[in-house]
Amino acid sequence: MFSDNNTQRNPLLGNSGHKVEALPSDNFGKRPVIHGNEEEDSRRSFSTSFHTMNPQNSAGLTIFLLINTMIGSGILNQPFVFKESGILGGLLGFLLASTATWIGLLCLTEAGIYADVLEYSGLAYHAFRKHGERLVDGAIIILTFGAQLGYILVVGTTLSDLLTSWGCNNDACNDIWTTVISVSIFVAPVCMFRHFGHLAYLSLFSIAAIVAVLLLVLIGGPIKHKTEHVSDSYRVFNISGIMSSTGSIVFALSCASANFQAFITTEKKSQTMESWSFITGASVFVGALMCVVMGVAGYLSFGSDTDGMILDNFTQHGFDFFKIMVVTHLILYIPVNFVIMRYSLVKITSGQRSELLPFSTHTALTLGLLVVITAIVILLLSLGLASGEAFSLILDLSGGIGG
Repeated sequence: MFSDNNTQRNPLLGNSGHKVEALPSDNFGKRPVIHGNEEEDSRRSFSTSFHTMNPQNSAGLTIFLLINTMIGSGILNQPFVFKESGILGGLLGFLLASTATWIGLLCLTEAGIYADVLEYSGLAYHAFRKHGERLVDGAIIILTFGAQLGYILVVGTTLSDLLTSWGCNNDACNDIWTTVISVSIFVAPVCMFRHFGHLAYLSLFSIAAIVAVLLLVLIGGPIKHKTEHVSDSYRVFNISGIMSSTGSIVFALSCASANFQAFITTEKKSQTMESWSFITGASVFVGALMCVVMGVAGYLSFGSDTDGMILDNFTQHGFDFFKIMVVTHLILYIPVNFVIMRYSLVKITSGQRSELLPFSTHTALTLGLLVVITAIVILLLSLGLASGEAFSLILDLSGGIGG
């Protein structure tokens, strides 16, 4: 039985302070009995940060939301992944990673439904108590924090490159000031969203923008390959490259931290394992396919000259529109991971639900996190790391450790 102290320490383990008791049957997946106000949905919302405030998205919208959770800045690094691991090595890596991701999502969801704990780290607490909970929340924070670093790095440096190419020569157009200004004007407002499910419609615009970038690589890449006479010699399989780029592949497909938030903000009729198997399967398949197409097309276009961020291979003004699409995509994508990061950070430090924080606290925390992230990005740029190098390093570390 959970003690009252445990319930108070972690309010995510019950709604409205309900006392929770596990039936003495199995060690894992014990069915909790809720004593108190027994509403119809109380068991399904057990241990989650959302209940009556949930938006109810259609299955189709949820697929877009999950794809958008996966397809962020990580897709821009996939041509470099294929450069490092070889074409067959990259394909093998994505086959294994996408299969494991899908199976993992199904196992996670079924365990959550069985235990009536529809929250990732709350489920870890149910199985392994506070150590499991902290481990999961810590991994989520590492993964999503690295994501924020990568996104803001790309937004700032890409805008700076565009402004400089358009003739801006003052300090406001360098990497550092462009990063600060873009975060202040564009990123901070969208990060004020409190609920994951409310980002579903933003994901439609975000995915449309990244599809435009995918078309850039598919169409513009072969043109540059021909005009710049890039070598046709390519790696086929490189085991050391596969090992070093695993973190980037995992990073590109990671969406487990958003699984339950997406599940409980999906319409009730789709909250079954049969429906969720289709939703997650479609999301992982489409996300992996987009990454593979981007990776193979980018690597075949630029060969050994493929940069850590594929946009760095496109310097002519004719490609500026697509770079603007990347910036647009990332600005709309940033809050997807930011909401998850803020949620886990608040829970692991205070045991509270971030979306229920007072407005002043919510605002201060959001802006404070953005200041820290932006400061680290500026530090990386000040150390002389090229944007592609810093980008690849961030993805490998945060994806390898957190993912």
